[in-house]
Amino acid sequence: MNPCFETATRLARAIRNGRLSSVEATEAHLQRIARLNGPINALVVVDRDGALKAARAADRARAKKNRLGPLHGVPITIKEAFDVAGLHTTSSHPPLKDNVALGDASLVARLRAAGAVILGKTNVPELCADFQTDSPLFGTTKNAWDARRTAGGSTGGGAVAIAARLSPLELGSDIGGSVRNPAHYNGIFSLKPTEWRVPGRGHVPNLPGQTRTGRWMGVFGPLARSVEDLETALRIIDGPDGYDAEAAPVPLGPAPAAKPKDLRIAFIDSNPLVKVSADTAAVVAQTVRLLSKAGAKVKRAEPKSLDWRQGWDDWADLFQYQVRALQPLAERERTFEMVNSSNPTARSAGRTARLDLAEFMAVLDRRDLIMRQCESFLDDYDAWLMPVMPDAAFIRQKQSEPLLIDGTPHPYFFAGTSYNFLANLTGQPSVVLPCGFSKEGLPIGLQLTGKRWADARLLGVAKALEKLLPPCPVPPNYRN
Repeated sequence: MNPCFETATRLARAIRNGRLSSVEATEAHLQRIARLNGPINALVVVDRDGALKAARAADRARAKKNRLGPLHGVPITIKEAFDVAGLHTTSSHPPLKDNVALGDASLVARLRAAGAVILGKTNVPELCADFQTDSPLFGTTKNAWDARRTAGGSTGGGAVAIAARLSPLELGSDIGGSVRNPAHYNGIFSLKPTEWRVPGRGHVPNLPGQTRTGRWMGVFGPLARSVEDLETALRIIDGPDGYDAEAAPVPLGPAPAAKPKDLRIAFIDSNPLVKVSADTAAVVAQTVRLLSKAGAKVKRAEPKSLDWRQGWDDWADLFQYQVRALQPLAERERTFEMVNSSNPTARSAGRTARLDLAEFMAVLDRRDLIMRQCESFLDDYDAWLMPVMPDAAFIRQKQSEPLLIDGTPHPYFFAGTSYNFLANLTGQPSVVLPCGFSKEGLPIGLQLTGKRWADARLLGVAKALEKLLPPCPVPPNYRN
C-alpha cells in the first residue's frame, strides 16, 4: 500500500493491525512533501525531526501493546493559525512573525492524545481573512488542480496538502467558509461543526495579550478525503475544554446509517444574492438526480420568509463588530462614510464603525430569527443541499477586483461568502463533498447543512451521499 493515498482511518487501521508502521507512513509523507510541496507551497512549516520522533514513539507503544488512540501513528497537518508547541504560530500576520507557541491549542492536544503525528503546518492568508491563500510571510499557495487558480482560504494550504496527498487529515477553522471553500476548490471533504461544539483556545487571530473578541460564528473542523475521516476527527476534537465558556457539553451521539431511500433532502441551485455558474448549477442537478435515482425524496426548497440579503448583512456586521471592537476611534472614523458605498462589504464596515451597542444587539436578535427559521425548516428534511461557492476555482486576482461568475462581475468578498455565510450565521453544521467538475475539469463541491447539534446525523446523511459519488478525486499532477 502507498500510505500517501490512504485515508486517515485506513492508515490508523493498518498501523494498529501491524501491516504498516507509523515510521513508514510518516517517512512516506515526508518524502512526498519534499518532492512535491515546493511549487504548491501547501506546508510552510515541516517538522521532520518532531514527526519522526513521534512516529517512533507510536511504534514503540504499539509493540508494547499499549492502548492505541483512533489516529495512532497517523501523520496529519495543522493549519498555521493553531498553536503547536515549539513551532511558529503567526496566522501570516507580520507582527507575529517571531511568535513561537509555548503549548498546543486544545484541539491539537486532543489530536496528539489520539495518537496523531504532526507533520507540520499549512499556509493561511493574513489573519485568515481571504478565500485566496496569499501570505505576506510565506508566499502563495497554489491550487492542486491548476496552479494559476486560488487554493481557497483561509485553510487553503491544508486543502491543497490533502488534495495533493501530502497529508490525509487537516485541522482548520471557518468563520465565513474557511474549511468549506478550500475543500470545494480542491476536490476534498470538510466539516464545519455546530458553533461552540469544539473549543478554540490556541487559535490565532485571538492575538496574544489582547482581549478576545472572536466569540461568534467562528468554528473549527477537519478537512479530509472521506466522511469517515471527518467523523473520526470530530469525535476526537468534540466537547468543552474548560477554557471557552461557550463550548457546550452536548453529546455527539452515533452517526445513524442512512439509506438514500429514507432521506428527505431540500436543495437550492442558486440564491438571490449571486447566481451560480452554469457548471455549478449542472453539478447540483446531477447530484439531485443521483439522490432521486437512489430513492431519496428531493425537493427544491428554502426556509419560508428567509431574507438572504438581510442575513448576509447581519453575518457581515457581526463579523465586523468583532474585528473592529479594539480599533481606536480615529481608525474607525475613517470608514464612517463607507455606509453609503455600493459595495456591501464596505457598507458593513461603515455601519459597524461606530460600535453602536444597540445596533449590535439588534444584529444578534435578527440572527436568532434566521436561526429559528432555518432550524424549523429542517424539521421536514434530513439535510439542505446547496453550492459552496458560486463557481469553481478562479484564477488568482486582487481583492479589489470584482469576482466574475460566468462573466458577471460581483463584489469580491460579497460573492465569495454568498453561500457559506448562512451556516456561520445560524451556527448549523455543514459538510462539503466533492460532487462533480466544471467544463474545464476543476472540482466542484456541494454542502449539506443540518440542524444545530445534529452533527452526527448530518454525517450519516453525508455518508449516504458519498456512496453514490465516485471516489475522492486525485489532481492529475499528483497521481504518482
